[in-house]
Formats: sequence, structure tokens, C-alpha cells
Amino acid sequence: MLIDPLKISQVCANLLNNALKYTPHGSRIDVSARLHEGEIEVCVRDNGLGIPEADLSHIFERFYRVAKDHSRDKGETSLGLSIVKHIVQLHGGRGWVESELGKGIAFYFTLPQRAI
Repeated sequence: MLIDPLKISQVCANLLNNALKYTPHGSRIDVSARLHEGEIEVCVRDNGLGIPEADLSHIFERFYRVAKDHSRDKGETSLGLSIVKHIVQLHGGRGWVESELGKGIAFYFTLPQRAI
């Protein structure tokens, strides 16, 4: 299976939009990719507020909001990370998040090298 470049672009756009939206002005956002054990591993990392540990296991669920009031004010659907997970899984990859409150968040996803 080859990757669908438009779908993978959507994954990257969703992760970057989240980083820009939820990281305070003046914070840092890094994007990296590496080949690791037959997979391409992509990471979008920021040094913003982070996500509470209790929310991490739910972050890819449809309609899940960490800051419930914040996203309602912007008319958001809270589907972006659910879409990310779905697209990555359709391509044979996986996604996860790492965060420490007050130190930022890192979203990772992988794609099989053979799909590139």
C-alpha cells in the first residue's frame, strides 16, 4: 500500500494547526522525521502548556476536548486528532502523544517505510 499524499498532508496540517492554536505566542514548535526500525517516524513537538496526564489516553477520541470552554468559543468540532489517528491507521501506521504539564506536548505518528 502506498501512502495518499493528500491524506498525510492533512495529518501534518492537523498536528501543526493544533500546535499553533494551543501554544502561547513566543513558544517553539519543532517538526522532525526519522527512519526507525522500518518506519518513518514523524514528531510535532511544542514547549507550550502540555496536556494533563488524565487526558492523554483520550486525546485521539472523537469530540474529546481537553480545554472544553476554550474550543467551544472557537466553534471547533474536536475531530482533528481523531482524523489524524484514523488516517495514520489506514496507512498501516500508529500514533501517540507524550506530554508533561507545563513543558509541552509531542505528537508522533509512523508510516511503514515500504509505503513511502
